Amino acid sequence: MKPINILKKGLKKLQNQIGEWKSQLEAKLKANQPISDIDSEWLDNTGNLVDEEHVVDALDNASDYERGLERMGLQDKAIVQKLKVLAEGAVTAPSKKRKCMVFKNFNGLNS
Repeated sequence: MKPINILKKGLKKLQNQIGEWKSQLEAKLKANQPISDIDSEWLDNTGNLVDEEHVVDALDNASDYERGLERMGLQDKAIVQKLKVLAEGAVTAPSKKRKCMVFKNFNGLNS
């Protein structure tokens, strides 16, 4: 299987994993129902696949996959690795743990 097809498979799995929950939250927002701060944060981070879609699109449109991969930054390369792992089936479901948010102004240290 071509490397780009592996990434597309991983992206599809990721979209399927988060799709139902994302749809429910977006439906609540459209109905002007409140969602929790945690759910809002999830939509902005984990539930937002713009970066993953951008990386797959960039490599799909690159004239040379390997050269395109070499030119990517560390974050984009980490996304490529994550999608490969998903495509290979090593991860079957996203973690239900919530990310711990660091307070920017904790005790005034980062003022």
